[in-house]
Parts: sequence; structure tokens; C-alpha cells
Amino acid sequence: MGQGFGRKGLGEPRAQDRLFGGSTPFDRFFAALSSERDLDKAGFSDLYRQSRALHDLTAEERGDLLADLADRPGLHDGNRDGASPRAKAAYHAHCCIYSQPVEVRAEHIGGLVKLLLGDERLRKQRYAQTSFDTLLTLIGSAIKQGGYLSSRDCEALSAMAAEIRGGNSSYRKADTKKMIARAEKLEKLAGVEVSATEFLLQRCEGAENPWAIEECERLNAQFWADLLAEVTVALEDIRRQTKGGAKAAWMRDGAAFAAAWPTVGDVAPRFAAWQDGGTALASLSQHNGKRTGFADPAAYRRLPGMIELAQAHSRYMWNSDQIPGLDVLADLENSDWTALVETLITQRRATRATAAWQKEALASCAPLGLELVEARLHDWLALFHTPALDKATYSDLCNGDRFAVAIDQLEAQHPDWPVRHADSVAALGRAVAMVLASEAQHGLCSALHTQLIRTDDYVYKNTRATEGVLGLRKPVYRRADGRSTYESRATWMRVSVQNEEFLRGAVWLVALMPDRARAIDALAKVAQTAATYMCAGDEGMRSKIVANAAIATLIAMGGSDIDQAVLRLSKVIENCTINPPLFKHLNAGA
Repeated sequence: MGQGFGRKGLGEPRAQDRLFGGSTPFDRFFAALSSERDLDKAGFSDLYRQSRALHDLTAEERGDLLADLADRPGLHDGNRDGASPRAKAAYHAHCCIYSQPVEVRAEHIGGLVKLLLGDERLRKQRYAQTSFDTLLTLIGSAIKQGGYLSSRDCEALSAMAAEIRGGNSSYRKADTKKMIARAEKLEKLAGVEVSATEFLLQRCEGAENPWAIEECERLNAQFWADLLAEVTVALEDIRRQTKGGAKAAWMRDGAAFAAAWPTVGDVAPRFAAWQDGGTALASLSQHNGKRTGFADPAAYRRLPGMIELAQAHSRYMWNSDQIPGLDVLADLENSDWTALVETLITQRRATRATAAWQKEALASCAPLGLELVEARLHDWLALFHTPALDKATYSDLCNGDRFAVAIDQLEAQHPDWPVRHADSVAALGRAVAMVLASEAQHGLCSALHTQLIRTDDYVYKNTRATEGVLGLRKPVYRRADGRSTYESRATWMRVSVQNEEFLRGAVWLVALMPDRARAIDALAKVAQTAATYMCAGDEGMRSKIVANAAIATLIAMGGSDIDQAVLRLSKVIENCTINPPLFKHLNAGA
């Protein structure tokens, strides 16, 4: 008797092979699984647990079963409540078969392609990698045995790759790279080569930030900065006076309270509110016993000078798949500029350019003229690195960003204060501080609150991304439909995988430009800015890829004129996965 479905080796047929027949591999598998488990009562976890029915199959039989699973009801949703036993069996087989050896034949290719195209997880879920890799391997095996893809299959695979490339932008960078690699494998399977022209067409729509800080004259900026400083001084005074056991006279007597905290304009501290304001005061007294983390009031007075810094880095969304400020670099209606921009879209996973790429890039520059390309290239790179960032500068940027939003809120709710209280800022600050410390529902602008006395630095596992960010409230951004977004300035400043490819090409090209000193300065600024942490964590840096490329390109330029830039970077860049080449270069020249 011939070997039956699910048999390994020769011998007497099993009882289930005699009892359960079937015309398809799935029918026979379903019969075997039904004799092993009661599928009507099978729970959610049972569908993910390996079964003897699947384990006992040979690799060839699993190939027959896998190809037969295509289009089976329940293949992707057999775990839902109320699913039929056959749907549960199909779901179980599809979940567990990829962890077992599978061998296919040429005629299986149609079913395998259907499985690949029909699984929505493979288009959206970056963790469904095992089934994706297995299916691609099996399809490749079927092709080697004489199977072939139809033109319709190739079109569908190409469309799937395009969908993956344009998928969820909220992936972590590592996950985004996995999804891009998945799309590249599909394109290779379909025989499709995505040209730089296609990438450019997908990325040339601009990346202007709708939440950019408006460039306008803020005439009252210094007034509001001084007011915030005075409020902070007064809040700290209240905290210190209420910290000890002895109570000041104004805490016990209404007249003394009125003398110590007089009314200023429409801001009227109330003794009754102070006596009942336990909740508001608790927000101050919670910091008693802390020695660090208190804001310097003088830092508030310097806030107006930080707005311009925040404005410069707020214009574009570098985390987008669109190229920021492309019009600054190139005129895409000019075919020569288009050819150069396409050259800059680098997909080679390396920190340094090859000699062939350098030759191609310089050839693309020739019709335009090196001087023009150099000028525009530096202008475009300045969008990324000017002003150059480090921990201190980025902290100032955060302060400027928050202060710009706070000014808008204060101007909207208290528009008359700058005129009415221009000569009484200190008195107004004391009155505001007492109202904040004594009344939870004070009716003042939300930009005024008791936590102004504290800094709000980003610290994670004893690692600081910022140093000296003041206690202003973080901006809340809303979409056009009114919904708020969890994204922040730090989110938009981090560079996407797509823009890392383009920035890397620009870094490689700038090193080939005639003005060597200017190129060295630009590379140093790009490296420093890219290596700045926006927050702590593995992906907190603005762009490790760009930082590594800029450092490698700078060092590859050679010569003694790069030593000062390398030395400066070695002092500024703290990350131990980026700075070793800097120290290696300095030690080699010692």
C-alpha cells in the first residue's frame, strides 16, 4: 500500500488514514486534526498550539497542504468567535505550518502567490516576518523547478510592494527599514526595478510643517519673559516660606496678607482662598526636600532670544517621506537638476561613497556648473544644520518652542497686560504667583502654573537629552479636524529613513565641492546636529545614519585642516557608537 497523507516511512496505515478520506490535502488534514482535537470547543490558544496532525506530515505533504490553503475560509480570521471547525483548522494550519519544514513543487506556485498576496499582515505588520520569508523562499523554490509568475502576478506583487513603501509612517526606524527591505524583495521577485526617478516623484511634494513657528515680530516677548521670571521668583518665595514650621504673619492674618500680596489690576489674591487652597499649595510643597531641578528665573528673561532658534528648526518635517526644502536645492523643471537629485537618492547601506558614485555625481554636476551646485547644496544643508545643535542648543530650542506657544496663549487671554502693567511687572508677578498657589480654579492663562519653578528636562535611565528646559507647558498641536496629535517638535526633527538616504547623498557630494574649508565646516555641523539627542532611547538621536556618514566623509577627506573640526566633534558628540572614528583619527595624528 502506498504511503498515505501524513505518513513518515513504511508500515501499516494508521486508523485515522483508513477512517478519514478526502479529496484534497486540506480535507485529509482536517480529518486528522478533528480526530485529535474537538474543534467545536477549541479555544483561542489551541489554534496556536502545534498539532500532531501537522507534525506527522512529511515536508512534501506540508507543501501540498500549504498550496491548498489559499482562499480557504478562515485562513486569516479563523480565530474569531463563532468560526466553523474547518475555518479553525485552516487558521491553525496557516499559523503553525511555517515553523515546520516545507517542500513545494512547481505546480504549487499559484497557491503560494495567493497566500502571499492575500495576507494583510504582510502589508502592515512588521513582525510577520517568518511567514513572509518562508513564502518567498518557497516561491523561489517553485520557480527553480519550472514554475513561473504570470504578468498579473508580477503586477500584483509590485502593487503590494508600493503599498508597503507607502504604509504606516509611525513605525520605528528599525521597523521601517524592515518594511522597505520587504518591499525590495517583492520588487525583485516581480522583476521590477524602482528607479530613482520614481522615488523622486514620490518624495517631491514638500515637507513644510503646518505647525511651524510663525515668523513675526513679537513686540511683547520681553514683557512676558520678565513676567514669567517674576512669577517663578514669587512661587519659590511662597514655597520656601511655607516649608518651615514657623508661619509668616501673612499666613495667619488677612490684613498682613493683603499688604504682602496686594491686588494688581484684575489679579486679586484672596486670603480666604489661601486658607482653603490646600490642593494648589500641594503642587508647590511636593518639591520640598529636592535639591536639584529648580528653574533659574534669569533663564526666563532670556527666552525671547531663543524663539529664532526654534523657528529655524520648525519649518520642515524631517520625519516625513518627503524631501524638505527641495526647491531650495534644485529646479525640478530642469532635467539636469532632476538627474542630480536622483543621484543623491542613495540606497546603498554604507557610510562612504564609492568611487563610481562620486564619478557619477560629479558628471551630473557638470552641466549645471560646480559653483552653482555648491552654493545651492550648502543652502539646502543649512536647512538641516543651521543653527548647529548640541545638548545645550537643543535645550534652548525647546524653551523657544514652548515660549512662542505661551506668548500666543497669554496674548489671547490677557491682551491688555503688557500696556497696563509695563511698569509693575514684579508686582503683577507676585499677585499671579499667589493666585496660582492658592486657587486651583484661578481663571488665569494655562501658561501660568505652579510648575514654572521646576525644570522639565528629558531624563531616562540617568541619561539626559536636555539640560535646562524650563517648566513651560509642552505645546499641544491639533490637526485640521480638531484632533490633537501625539507628535512634537522632537518627532518632526528626527530624520526618516527616506530622508536619511537623501541627506547621506548630499553629505557625500558636498565633500567633492571646490571650497574645501566650507565643506569641512558643513560636514562638522551636519555630524554635530545629526548626533544630537531629541530624547533618550535607541532612536532618540536625530539621525545616527547621517551622523556616521558625515563623520566618515569628513575623515576620508584627509589633511591637517580637518583636525580642528574632528577635535571639536569629539568633545561634543557623546555617543560611544559614533565617536570612535573621531578618536581614532586624533590618536593616529598624535
